[in-house]
Amino acid sequence: MATRETQVTCPAGAIVGTSDGAVREFHSIPYARFTAAFDPPAPAPTGMLIDATTPLPHATRLSITAPEGARRNDDLPVLVWIHGGRFEEGTHADGRANGPAFARDGIILVQVGYRLKFPGMLPVSGDAPGQYRAVQDCAAALSWVQRNIEAFGGDPTNVTVAGQSAGADIAVWLCRRDHYKGEFRRAVAASPVFPRRGMDSRRWAARGAIGDALLREDLNPRYARSPQRFDRAYRRFRTQYFTDIALGPFPLEPAKLARVPLVVTSTRDEFFPNGAFADGTALATPVARALGRHMGLAKGRVGEYLGAASRIDPGHVVGRLISDAMCRRWVDDIAEGAPGPVWQAELVASADLPAHHAADLAPAFGADGAYGTGLNRWLTQFVRGGDVGWEPYSGGTRAGTGRTALRVALDGSGAQEVKDPLGYLRGAFSPVAHEL
Repeated sequence: MATRETQVTCPAGAIVGTSDGAVREFHSIPYARFTAAFDPPAPAPTGMLIDATTPLPHATRLSITAPEGARRNDDLPVLVWIHGGRFEEGTHADGRANGPAFARDGIILVQVGYRLKFPGMLPVSGDAPGQYRAVQDCAAALSWVQRNIEAFGGDPTNVTVAGQSAGADIAVWLCRRDHYKGEFRRAVAASPVFPRRGMDSRRWAARGAIGDALLREDLNPRYARSPQRFDRAYRRFRTQYFTDIALGPFPLEPAKLARVPLVVTSTRDEFFPNGAFADGTALATPVARALGRHMGLAKGRVGEYLGAASRIDPGHVVGRLISDAMCRRWVDDIAEGAPGPVWQAELVASADLPAHHAADLAPAFGADGAYGTGLNRWLTQFVRGGDVGWEPYSGGTRAGTGRTALRVALDGSGAQEVKDPLGYLRGAFSPVAHEL
């Protein structure tokens, strides 16, 4: 289909995108100024002429997809999507987000990029506790949306933030009371993967990999001279933490979240492929026992947990351990501890799609002609008005102990409400404590 240029005028300036006659796309819009790699984001200039006709995947920017006819005061719901990728990779230009399908259905999709690796997540001198530049980038993008989205036809009072994996971490962190500014109404955290230890215990490795003290005034000029050197340093650093995510917001403290409606999900078999080296062999249980010591299994709970894992997945004990240690324990922690309304979902395999990490992206975004069905139908109704469609979790810190969750196949079939699907892992992992 032929495209033509289209323009929107908003406080940011005159933004030139493309239109196919039904959908308008605005690629790689600068939402902030990045004065240096390790500095917080600064407000973007206003009143600029912005060429948003071409994706720039490696730039820290945002993209917007909107219906062709959307105009100010149309008050369309807005979905802000934060990509995953271990804080190491990923882009705001990820085509899996399927923005045109959302636009044709009257939903504006905003895809946000943020700084990765050391520039995004390494705490340096002068950083306040709990502050990370990647999170600050996404917060700056949300502020940009508040100032400008009405010109695209969006409703700044009906914004939903959603993220997967590392993006889910950011979505949860933005819900913290010390971060939340009311710039979104609800959130989705799909398969969050938080680190088990913070940078206080890993600073030595970062200093050794970089070869210098972690001082902003030293790191900024060195990064400007050679970003490639920092990429190599990060690769050396991450090899120290092959059983964990190397960088990420820490510590997860669900009780410190604001009362933001939050849906938290996991796939049932998140990291089964990572356990394939041992699963199905006679060594699976001994490997899981040895690996568990490095993945946070609590002393005195190892045998109980591995017994439960063996009963649930006899052929995937190691894969189950990795999935639970890396992801599903955090889903349970959030559902149990968040003070606001929380809904939990467990996504299981469908006939043609295993329930591995990130396998939910295509059905949630309605890829391959599945828009408006299954997981996508649920997501769009939640974005429009907060309708979840199943009972809240009602975990341990709130009234009631129902622990209700939705279990549904990735293709949307077989949906049923179940009780406490992650209860078998609760308490099996050592609590995450503040590092001094």
